[in-house]
Amino acid sequence: MLGRPVEHPTNEIPSFRLIDVIDNCVYVTLSYVWGPIDPKTILRLLLNNLSDLQRPGGLARPQYYNQIPKTVQDAMEVVRRLDLRYLWVDSLCIIQDDDQKGGSKMDAISKMDLVYGAAFLAIVAAAGKDARAGIPGLYPGSRGETQAIEEIYPGLRLAYKQTFQDYIADEVYFTRGWTYQEHRSPIVSSYLYGGQTVFRCKGTDQWREDVVCEEGYDEDQSEPADRKTKDPDNIGQYEGLIQGYSKLALGYQSDVHHAFAGMARFFRTQLDTNLCHGIPDSFFDWFLLWASQAPQQRRVRDFTTIPCAPSWSWAGWMGEAWPNIWNWYNRSVRNVRNALKERTWIIWYQRRAHDSEEYTLVSNSGYSFSKGHNFYGGRTQNRFPLDCSRTTPTPRKLLGAPEYYEDSHNPNPGSGFLQFWTVSLEADDFGPPMPGLGTQGPKNTRTRVGIYGRNGRELGVVFVNPEWYQINVPEVHEFILICEGRDERARGGRFDEEDGWKYQMMLIEWKGAWAERVGLGSLEKQDLNQALEGPTWKEIILG
Repeated sequence: MLGRPVEHPTNEIPSFRLIDVIDNCVYVTLSYVWGPIDPKTILRLLLNNLSDLQRPGGLARPQYYNQIPKTVQDAMEVVRRLDLRYLWVDSLCIIQDDDQKGGSKMDAISKMDLVYGAAFLAIVAAAGKDARAGIPGLYPGSRGETQAIEEIYPGLRLAYKQTFQDYIADEVYFTRGWTYQEHRSPIVSSYLYGGQTVFRCKGTDQWREDVVCEEGYDEDQSEPADRKTKDPDNIGQYEGLIQGYSKLALGYQSDVHHAFAGMARFFRTQLDTNLCHGIPDSFFDWFLLWASQAPQQRRVRDFTTIPCAPSWSWAGWMGEAWPNIWNWYNRSVRNVRNALKERTWIIWYQRRAHDSEEYTLVSNSGYSFSKGHNFYGGRTQNRFPLDCSRTTPTPRKLLGAPEYYEDSHNPNPGSGFLQFWTVSLEADDFGPPMPGLGTQGPKNTRTRVGIYGRNGRELGVVFVNPEWYQINVPEVHEFILICEGRDERARGGRFDEEDGWKYQMMLIEWKGAWAERVGLGSLEKQDLNQALEGPTWKEIILG
């Protein structure tokens, strides 16, 4: 995937298992939609049936085989017909109830990208709404699709040559979070949907049963944004992974980090960064500036109304998130690293737990955090007419705050509550709501709100959900400054000239002793002192 060298999973996953379907020496993976099926009604590998299923012929016993979903049964038959031997399926190759910390389930989930990337072939069963759909075309009468043909006049008919992308919008498979990393990791894939088999690899975009010659591989035209480049110095490919995943659905919100674990591994190996609740910790400030083009809803714990992930992360919201760093430095990771040293000031700490006063730096990147340096090792600048010397958290416990899902694939996990010092200011003069503006990507349907200062001039803008605006405006609201950033690309490549650089600010709402993100906006740097109250240097706990 994306040019990363593929390691063999047997060297990386001690608990690696395969389904032995016949007699050969390579393995195939299955990527499919689980769907709204009660897990208790189908066969899964569990601690109490592990010994039975590991015996020769165990899967063929009626009490087990009849519980295997149709799609998995069909995939086993496909592997047999290909004269291969081994098949990897998550539900039968990962012990599903081994949930203890450090158990084999978590280990396997975190390395699923290796399982798919090292496979001889990935069977992508994209047809159907759940695992009972089966694989179309394996048996007579199971295709369900016909060629689109139009008769112009008697004796003359035209047929429409469809591409496999024509079916993507109609298939549940491409809307699910769990399948995201599965169909991006394999080197060779066989997509089974649209009534036929579509073969894809690094050399061909699509080879189909109804096409005599292969379609040439054109990554700039046929690939989604997160696969268009394999340049490790391109920050856009990493932003694209977050954008592509964040818009997808999860059957259980508790999977928000697990279904992205393979991508987290990619960030770690290629970008030398860990994900802190979904945000790359070595680029923390600028990846916090993700925005949405449409109203979002807070992600909550399964079957509750309690937030399950921090509001400052895209993982805390349901809906597509749009990072925008690629637009500032011609996508260059190297230039972004250097610029962060000059455009930031917050020292980011994360609280360990609510009942503890312990805190830790968000990143273990090895940068110098000595006096006079910022989070990325750059020298501290005197940006504000304030005493900004206090940067370490005040020891305190946090009572009554929600418990977020564990950041289980981060080697330095915390509670998801940030504690830091930055500039705070207040404003109560909001302009009338306006439709969201912008020329990048789809139309912005959030509400654009102008922020006005003492002189009646618009100082900046913030984008919020329309429902929030109707309930909370007019009132006095607090903004915190996150870092410097741009609202649009620099003209002529003049990235570091001050024209266009603004303070990127977060509109926050206090929930007691902690605050949550409401929206993101920007403020002209020269207008900082025009706010209703502020600026002040303030300690923030952000959940």
